[in-house]
Amino acid sequence: MTDPASSTATLAITGAGITIFGVVTGLHPDILLAGFAGGVWAQSYLPQTTLFRRVSTTLGSAIVAGYLTPISVALLKNSPPGDLFREIAQTAIALVIGLISQKVIGPALLRISENRLKDIDHEP
Repeated sequence: MTDPASSTATLAITGAGITIFGVVTGLHPDILLAGFAGGVWAQSYLPQTTLFRRVSTTLGSAIVAGYLTPISVALLKNSPPGDLFREIAQTAIALVIGLISQKVIGPALLRISENRLKDIDHEP
């Protein structure tokens, strides 16, 4: 079993790195952190793996949430960017996207692209 203090330190360092990454790339740091939290939450449902795998999975969840949350919120409510709905809903949606990105969104996109490739191969 891992030492709780080392896991907490890893989360703190990773959280700070995500914030800096968000500032550098122009993605919203609060959305990235919510996606990261969703990725950490998802870890409770996955089999225990190495520390590197857990960190990379949660970072991937954060990045997926950073890119998909603004699109998802815009699709849910077609409104001006400054609308209060977006401010309230973004972090909750980012948390959910972070939670489902590894087990649902990724595999679904791979299936869709695989089916599309099969369709292209069978066209005359």
